[in-house]
Amino acid sequence: MTAANNLIPWLMQFCEWHDGYKRATLLPEEVETYLVERRDLCQALLMAQRLAIEPGAAARAALRVARAFQVELALAAGTVTAITKDISTSGISALVAEAPPPGTAVQIRLKIGGGTVIACRCQVVNVIPRPGSALMCAAFQDLSGEAHDKIETVVCDVVASEIRSTFKRH
Repeated sequence: MTAANNLIPWLMQFCEWHDGYKRATLLPEEVETYLVERRDLCQALLMAQRLAIEPGAAARAALRVARAFQVELALAAGTVTAITKDISTSGISALVAEAPPPGTAVQIRLKIGGGTVIACRCQVVNVIPRPGSALMCAAFQDLSGEAHDKIETVVCDVVASEIRSTFKRH
């Protein structure tokens, strides 16, 4: 039996568990199994992301996915609304007209859909200039356990969506 023969059913089972977790229809023992499998899948995908990092770049600490969410940033000049470029349980990146320098603490309100708003403090860790804007990378500072779970669930939404679309093509 090849690895693919085991992997494909496992990935499809993961998608089913993920859907059940979001709907709160999993049995308690299924929730426990799902959370272990979710952690393992995220770790495997994180290792793959680390392999894709250019030499000399900082290693990622959490699985990052491209996802556009509205985020309000409380900056010295006032509140700025931006759209995230990507998100992970460790932070976000967002395109802004002007970014504060690395090391700056920023209060944010991240709207991740379904009426869910995550309010927390971030620290700007990198600013990448772009024509007419900047990509601001910020690390979460005081993310609650509940907010961490909600963000990880959003990250897994992207993973499950990609898994499903990959298998529909084959």
